[in-house]
Amino acid sequence: MPTPQASIAALIDSELSVLTDDNTKQAVLRGLVDPRPITLDWDYGTAGQQFEGWVVFDHEAESDTLIVYCEHGFGPASPWGLVFATPHQGRRSMGMDSGWFRSFIEAFWVSHAATPLAQSGQSEIC
Repeated sequence: MPTPQASIAALIDSELSVLTDDNTKQAVLRGLVDPRPITLDWDYGTAGQQFEGWVVFDHEAESDTLIVYCEHGFGPASPWGLVFATPHQGRRSMGMDSGWFRSFIEAFWVSHAATPLAQSGQSEIC
């Protein structure tokens, strides 16, 4: 049975395999990281409730954001989240449902990492 990291990497590879625009692929590849664990605070349950997830895309230096995969909270329907990299007031919140998506690529296109591509008009928009 594959590890969670390998399973998540396979999901991303599957999404990347359908991209035809090299600019988009390169922008995604620049931020991809080997999946690493992250604990996220869930604001809609009992006080102190947290879920484990996986950081898959790191844009911390540029925009203080990460793309994470988490099957809890807004997952499994929307397991790809765009969250702040830096904890705020000692908490790393999952945020609101508007920051969670059905696919990795959807989360990428909403992230700051995609802004230069969208502005240039030279990329494939999924």
